Amino acid sequence: MDSFEPAPEMGKVLRLTRGQTEAPTGRPRAVRSAGSAASPSEIAARLEVLERSALFFTEHPATLRILARRARAIAVPANTVVVNQGETGDSLFLVDRGRCLLRVETAPGHSIVVAALGPGDICGEDSFVSREGSRVSAVAGDDLSLLAIDRSSLYASLRPDSDLLPELARFAEQRRALFAEMSVQADWGRLTGAGTVLSIYSPKGGTGRTTIAVNLVARLARQRPREVVLVDLALPYPHAALMANLVPTACLARLGETPSEHFEEVLLSSILYHPSGLMVLPGAINLEEADLVTGELVGRAIEVLRRTFRYIVVDLPVAMGDVTLASIDQSQHVFMVITPEITAVKGAADAATILGVLGIPQDRLSLVLNHRTPAAGLSRNAVERGAKRPMTHEIPYDGTRPDEAAVHGGILAVANSKSLFARAIDALATSFESVHEVRGGQPAIEAAGRPSQLEPVR
Repeated sequence: MDSFEPAPEMGKVLRLTRGQTEAPTGRPRAVRSAGSAASPSEIAARLEVLERSALFFTEHPATLRILARRARAIAVPANTVVVNQGETGDSLFLVDRGRCLLRVETAPGHSIVVAALGPGDICGEDSFVSREGSRVSAVAGDDLSLLAIDRSSLYASLRPDSDLLPELARFAEQRRALFAEMSVQADWGRLTGAGTVLSIYSPKGGTGRTTIAVNLVARLARQRPREVVLVDLALPYPHAALMANLVPTACLARLGETPSEHFEEVLLSSILYHPSGLMVLPGAINLEEADLVTGELVGRAIEVLRRTFRYIVVDLPVAMGDVTLASIDQSQHVFMVITPEITAVKGAADAATILGVLGIPQDRLSLVLNHRTPAAGLSRNAVERGAKRPMTHEIPYDGTRPDEAAVHGGILAVANSKSLFARAIDALATSFESVHEVRGGQPAIEAAGRPSQLEPVR
């Protein structure tokens, strides 16, 4: 059996072996023969795989136990095809151990790696949902352990109130859009030599930081499609994907043990794509994964993303811990979002002092005053006196529009560009872009936050 070449860099076009136009035809091997009953320990292991999956872990425990009994454990040798592009299938495959590469053949003899899946990820959903030929091939990058669930077993196990099938359909559509974009792009590495990192921080929860981050990235992506990514590190409850109506199945937290030679392709394949052009890298999916995101892991991720994207926007947690400091340390600019409240202003003043002690230049820090209520508790002058800094930008109160858009999975800056909130986001993005122009593939870091270019908005 012919084998693929070693896994290429994410999105790079590769040539197959001379004369080879199809993937290897090896077959996965069932761990147990058909009809043999699984042991209690095997069922427990399968249950653990299901609970690790973002699509399945919210299902009723009884449903998961039934699926664990009905599922098939499959051992797949490296370089063996699990799903062939163009073929129909009726099974979902959950990755237990190993690495699975998703490839799209763009022309005879040429294919593109569009995703590298790891434990907890799913493949086979495209054909399962559409009942048509798969748009991708799934090939074992390493020796794989999979859990296979066929359509009849899944349908027979689900409770009437289950949301899994609609979520699965949404996830399949989301992946199709992402893979189509990546096939067009074909070469992620050409975008930029060193992207600009913008960290968005708030010393207090409830300031609208994530809403601003999501809308700002969507606005930047409208001008620069496929060149902007949002890294959602608002731990322990990152909600950027939820606000954009995206279904995460992979995240940064799960990449800590990924070998360095595979880190880039696995990281890039964890990114979610929104039809507006917004791209999101979830920091964590489950609450318990938040502790797996370390400053060292964040640093590795940003280093990779800077080689791939022009702008990397990081939504930071409130805590001034290793994760926050690792991102700020690599940032060319920091937006601090505050609301006109005494606690928020006091927190902003303290945080600005800490960042100054840590060596963050004052011209790299801009304050954004966000009005979330119709009546401000403090005037702008009072906020500036308390924060001991001028406000660089001000976002007016726009009723419930930003929150309503988030509830419905929409992005206000895209859906209603004439709203007060959207116009303020546009002004924020325009100012940021004017400062961080990219010349010769390098960001103009030396110009970051220059007062003559980012004048306070009155």
